[in-house]
Amino acid sequence: MTLLMEKDILSEEESRFYIAETILAVESVHKLNYIHRDLKPDNLLIGRDGHVKLSDFGLCKHVEIKPRNQERVHENLRRDNLNGVDNGNPNNIPRNLYNKRVEYKRSRKLAYSTVGTPDYIAPEVFG
Repeated sequence: MTLLMEKDILSEEESRFYIAETILAVESVHKLNYIHRDLKPDNLLIGRDGHVKLSDFGLCKHVEIKPRNQERVHENLRRDNLNGVDNGNPNNIPRNLYNKRVEYKRSRKLAYSTVGTPDYIAPEVFG
């Protein structure tokens, strides 16, 4: 946040760098099966080496995070309309994948609570 106050406006190159670093930091937290739930400029620190570091893990929540490529596999299988398709399921997904998907939805831990700093929360979250 201090950097933003000092510079007022970051160059496009600086913005890209810090956004990329932030994405990598969030990805590293996700790899540990946590979601941060309080990302905001105040919780992004810049180390002496110039790299972004996340802070304030007080609202973190442990969850099972599935890799996105599995979702793509499900989507591709549905689109290809492979043999064994069960027309009874709403998305026309092969039965074995549909059952796994339903089981996954039942067993996963969800983060339904509204958390964070009101200044940084989208207004529609409160609606």
